[in-house]
Amino acid sequence: MNNVKSYIFSLFISFFVAAILLCLSAVIFAYTNINDRHLQTFVFGTVMLSVLIGATILARRIKKKGLLFGALFGLIFILLVYMITCMAYTGFFVSNTLLIYMAICILSGIVGGIIGVNI
Repeated sequence: MNNVKSYIFSLFISFFVAAILLCLSAVIFAYTNINDRHLQTFVFGTVMLSVLIGATILARRIKKKGLLFGALFGLIFILLVYMITCMAYTGFFVSNTLLIYMAICILSGIVGGIIGVNI
């Protein structure tokens, strides 16, 4: 039960960080001359950083198996984002971008889990 609370707390922190970074990205794109083709890079970076921070916090709270719990955290994060996206749009979809996001989230979660256990 304690691990579930740690996951929920870390997911909340990750979504909060993602919301802040996405708002910051929106302001940057609105008030600068950055080309819109860089938007995907900003979103990838935001997702990667938010999962990294959340997995690090989770691993610091659990204090064991950072690689496993970090990967699971990244998978849960992307699945929640996917489900929210599917509810906001017309239905389920699968694309290359989704698989890239999944890989980024899992790898960021692994790195965050390793960092969280070792610091």
